[in-house]
Amino acid sequence: MTNIHEILKTIGKPPAEVYAPSEDTFLMIDALSALSLREKEALDLGTGSAVLGLICAQMGARVTLVDIEDSALRNAEAAARKLNLTIKTAKSDIFSNITGRFDVVLFNPPYLPSNEIKDRAVDGGIRGRELIDRFLKELPLHLNENGFALLLVSSLNEPHLIIDDHPNLSFTVIATKKLFFEELQVLLCKLRNLTS
Repeated sequence: MTNIHEILKTIGKPPAEVYAPSEDTFLMIDALSALSLREKEALDLGTGSAVLGLICAQMGARVTLVDIEDSALRNAEAAARKLNLTIKTAKSDIFSNITGRFDVVLFNPPYLPSNEIKDRAVDGGIRGRELIDRFLKELPLHLNENGFALLLVSSLNEPHLIIDDHPNLSFTVIATKKLFFEELQVLLCKLRNLTS
């Protein structure tokens, strides 16, 4: 049984360079809550506040939290100790320092379209897809055959083009939330068997 309020209280206010839980985070939490994660190997890429990875650990997954910011990893480790949860952490830019395969991979990326990356927590580059496309290109090397990834995207990222650009993966929209100027979507991504 997950206790989201306890996790949020334990995390508190993250450092300025770490993305704090927001609408997109809570949509990912909604998507996670419908899944069975017990005994799964889970990877939370760009963990930020660590709320998603800590929820996975509470749900019985063996979790590795990854971020490029040292402060995010320190906060995640401190929160896990307070919550009596076992996690691993690794510093990595997307999959750059990650080896092995996982049953579940979570990625709530910086997705706001921007001409340059000024704030790594929110700026996603051209069409907001710089990190999304890198993630999807490398995902097949880190996903178990029957595993899946949850990826948060915005209508600003043109999700139909993301899907078209990655034919080796199948995509299912499993959660949506309409905001003032965009719609957020959680995509469930699986390896596609191209031989069938």
